[in-house]
Amino acid sequence: MIKAVAFDIDGTLTHRNRSIDLGAMDAIRRLKALVVLATGNVFCFATAAAILIGRISGIIAENGGVVSDGKSKIVSGNVEACRRAAEILESSGKFDLKRVDALERVTEIAYSTDTNFDVNELKAMIAQCCSEVEVVDSGFAVHIKDRNVNKGLGLTKIAELFELELDEFAAFGDSENDAKMLEVAGVGIAVGNADNTARSVADYVATEKYGAGVVEGLKHLDLL
Repeated sequence: MIKAVAFDIDGTLTHRNRSIDLGAMDAIRRLKALVVLATGNVFCFATAAAILIGRISGIIAENGGVVSDGKSKIVSGNVEACRRAAEILESSGKFDLKRVDALERVTEIAYSTDTNFDVNELKAMIAQCCSEVEVVDSGFAVHIKDRNVNKGLGLTKIAELFELELDEFAAFGDSENDAKMLEVAGVGIAVGNADNTARSVADYVATEKYGAGVVEGLKHLDLL
């Protein structure tokens, strides 16, 4: 029985231009299950989104690096290792990199995908030099994070905080940084615009894209 649902934000609850899908918002507000936001974005962004949606009980931010049930906040990850990796990338001169939310981000380093660089080449460089970290691409930003921290770990911590089992969660996502969360949840759902990594681990892949795919998935779960 699904008692809680975790939603990625960008590309799942929003369209490609980051406008929020109002149909998905309406569906979330009608859910009787506990609702969690799980994002690669920073905690303050996720908190603001939770207030706007008005139906959120828990937050997973920075790809699992920051987790909160509204009462306590858990911070995980070796941010110093991420900073060392970022220094190597930035000093190499090979990539046009622009940091995202540098002041607010506490467990990882993120770069905008608006600039032109080869993500696979960047991943290869990090894999060769920095074994403590990994790079994930959300489609909206490229994240250098502790390789032991991910949204799956974040969901595990949220489940513990709310005294629920992981198989009582459904999780929705669209990209490679959602994959671990989709794997550990009782049911993982990829929206129709999801990348191959998210699709490969999902229990259900929606036909509809973005927020419409969320509504489709919730109906598949008989939660609407």
